[in-house]
Amino acid sequence: MADPISILGLVAGIITFVDFGYKVISGSKSARDSIQGRTPDVARLNKIVQEIRLMNAALVSQISGQRKPSPLEKHVIEMVQESEKLNLQLHKEIEKLTMRSETRFKHLESGRVALQSIRSHKSLQSLGKELLVLDHRVRSGIQMVLELNHHDSVMSRLKDLQDSQKALGIDHETKFNQIKDSIIHLTGQEHQKHVVQIAEQGAQLLSLKAKVDALLKEHSDSSKAIRVVRSLYFQEVRRRFDQIPYSDRRSNDWIYDPSLTTFSLWLESNATADGLFYIWGKPGSGKSTLMKYISEDERTRDKLKTWSRTEKLYIGSYFFWNQGSEMQKSRTGLMQSLLYQILRASPELIPPEVGGRLDHEVWDMNEMIATFEYIANQTRYSSKFCFFIDGLDEYNGDENDIAPMLKVLISSPHIKLCASSRPGRLYEQSLRREDRAFDIARFTKEDMRHYVQNRLTVNTKFQRLSLQGTGCQNIISNISGHARGVWLWVFLVTRDILYEVDRDEGILTLQKIVNEFLSDLERYFERIIDRIKDRHKEEMAQTFLVTVHELQPLPLFAFALLERERTRPDYALETPIEPVSLDEIEPKHPVWQARVRNRCGDLLVIDPGPHPVYLSHSVDFMHRTVRDFLRDCYHDNLRNYLTHEFSPLVSLCKIHLCLLKALPVDNFRDRRSVNRIIGLTDELLYYAHEAEKNCTHQEQRTLDGLLNELDKVNSHHARSIRNHWTHARDSPAKLGFDHYREGGQCNFLALAVQARLAKYVSTRLQADKQIMQKGGRPLLDYALRPRRVTPISMDYHTTRDDPSVDIKMVELLLAHGANPNQSVHLYDGESVWALFLLSIHEANRQEGSGTSPPESLKTAWYASCEAMIRVGAQSDHITVVVKGRPGLNTTTILSGVFGPERAKILEDQIEAIAARKEMEGEKSDSENFCLMM
Repeated sequence: MADPISILGLVAGIITFVDFGYKVISGSKSARDSIQGRTPDVARLNKIVQEIRLMNAALVSQISGQRKPSPLEKHVIEMVQESEKLNLQLHKEIEKLTMRSETRFKHLESGRVALQSIRSHKSLQSLGKELLVLDHRVRSGIQMVLELNHHDSVMSRLKDLQDSQKALGIDHETKFNQIKDSIIHLTGQEHQKHVVQIAEQGAQLLSLKAKVDALLKEHSDSSKAIRVVRSLYFQEVRRRFDQIPYSDRRSNDWIYDPSLTTFSLWLESNATADGLFYIWGKPGSGKSTLMKYISEDERTRDKLKTWSRTEKLYIGSYFFWNQGSEMQKSRTGLMQSLLYQILRASPELIPPEVGGRLDHEVWDMNEMIATFEYIANQTRYSSKFCFFIDGLDEYNGDENDIAPMLKVLISSPHIKLCASSRPGRLYEQSLRREDRAFDIARFTKEDMRHYVQNRLTVNTKFQRLSLQGTGCQNIISNISGHARGVWLWVFLVTRDILYEVDRDEGILTLQKIVNEFLSDLERYFERIIDRIKDRHKEEMAQTFLVTVHELQPLPLFAFALLERERTRPDYALETPIEPVSLDEIEPKHPVWQARVRNRCGDLLVIDPGPHPVYLSHSVDFMHRTVRDFLRDCYHDNLRNYLTHEFSPLVSLCKIHLCLLKALPVDNFRDRRSVNRIIGLTDELLYYAHEAEKNCTHQEQRTLDGLLNELDKVNSHHARSIRNHWTHARDSPAKLGFDHYREGGQCNFLALAVQARLAKYVSTRLQADKQIMQKGGRPLLDYALRPRRVTPISMDYHTTRDDPSVDIKMVELLLAHGANPNQSVHLYDGESVWALFLLSIHEANRQEGSGTSPPESLKTAWYASCEAMIRVGAQSDHITVVVKGRPGLNTTTILSGVFGPERAKILEDQIEAIAARKEMEGEKSDSENFCLMM
């Protein structure tokens, strides 16, 4: 059957037509109200009928493949046909009652119209009766639509919407049933028999139309909210929150005491420029536990109600987690999570321009910022939001982004924000206000004593020890005194004491643990490693090295693959492309978990929930400080445990290749499948780039084989589409004059150039020089403009000063004959050199709103300019000129990016190379002339 909502919309259009007919007949519109000889009635009538025709055409196209329309569809089509017939009659009557614009004698024309109105009385009565018949059919049609009882009926569709809203937690009270009952009541009212009562009939019809429109609007609003909220949801939206342990209720009560902190006063404050509260503390000091506690405690909500007053109040949170997936540590994850919480709570705040997006469409940062600004400027809706953002120091981008990012949020008087971080960060100065901030360590010593006491005194054996004297009480006090505000230390030492108590150790042993258990966590981590059996030490080192270098936690299955590598180094190439399901490997999880524990102690933990990309059981560090310790303090020690050649980065490439081979891909056009494939691919390319920096010749050969196999695997997954699989990636957003077109001619070598795999590309070019000749964008363009959309963030884009343009790749391609003056037909014949200049101009201009591009990137741009000039870039003296921007050319671009002095050096080099080429050309001509003589 055709879409019942579309049918309802079509019927609503017919109601408008009937109502209009009633108004014409009842004389509610002046027949003398002419505009240029054509009444507004005719113009309005034409518009109504045209809308009906369009909706009817859509309905007919939906049922054109069916052998026979349903009774309802037949009923509606007949109503449309009746409307068309009545439309012609209405036109005739309106024309009779319209004053002709070309007449010279207005009074005579007025008399003619008056006479026609008398003569038309009977025909208008007849037309009125026909409109009443159509009115009756409309009402019965609406009843048929609303009272259908099957899976695709209107009410079934509306119930599905309600269920979807409930499942997504969307706070929108739908009124489908109330509106439906009102419509059924109106359609059941008795029809008036006489034309004199048409005005009253029209009023009923208008009321019916208003209710149908309300139902359609309710459907549209609900559908929009579901699509937008679904598009904002991501699997890890609460993962970090759920991983944080709950604190004892008494542990953090101090934060609400106004004699200790101003937190309660801040929650209640309505003062302007008072939107931010800042909490800082050392690693492991309990910031995340505190943030989780206050974000859920009823006292927080109660005090915020003083601020929100009569307005709706919503509380949300985001917990950065540097060890987690991309969405747990990025600005995108933060903004998307907060928007998800805001729009789920207040769907009426959804901006009109995003309402039409599909639920699988990815949000870009500009869209999210624009949506926040729209929300911040709303005055129609009465809602207030308080957000708790934990772990700003675990954000994986530039620290300079933090303050502007938070200021976007608190620019609205409707938003409060409480944030936590480690101390000593660049953003601290602009965020921290002395009366709206504190160091958590000032208040936790007594909480720690309570925690230790509660944990130890419930143990029966510890209770017996306590009867022997004051030693046990001293141990409790000593732990909180030695902790120096670090909860993680308290947790670990308490756990060790309980371990020994359960094995019947005495007071002296317990006191020795406390005394030797230095507050230096690194020493404790070393002790855990020392306890691991020597026979497992090499595998421990391999496991830790892999987890230290990974971009995001791996599923437990990955560590089974690492184990496979120890006996079959080429396993990743030998493994067939074959989907692996969670059901297949679930029985093996207990064994794999035990092996990870045996080799890594408690330093790695396993989350049994679904992995954000594939399979389940994410393997992660017990605490961020563990990763910091292994990476910064113990990396060389791990290397010393290795007795065989081992590259964690090459191993990660093998693991990700196998994950791609095992990935179930039913439909390559499915957005979720594509995102998983592109995400795993980009991780592999990142590890390959990192490995290329210091790899041996043998490791490079292995990498080359893995990369070639990667192309084959993804080509297999994409075998149902015509273009190369690299086209599945979305194109980067346009930045002014810098935009990206592929023309269907992207390939894996181009992606390798973008990924800066210089050694791999060199090997490919040496093996086959012809592959330099590529259609669409030249390879040099990919090296100079390597932007690509990726579902993940790589460290070299964020935490390290590593430029995206690789001068080695540029020089490699130039050495193999790449021509910077080559015209690119996809870009209206612009040269590669010109496209590069426009790109760096836009990148430099885009950064103008915040910080300038990193110096390392500018250095790479400048070196690339020099390299291209050496081989003749712009040696034809044809300067780059931008259409529509006469002031934008080679000189202004170079000056704007590098400054006038450095720009002049480059332009002098261009002139020198051009002059030399001219001289060489003249010399060549002279030699040819002599030869001819």
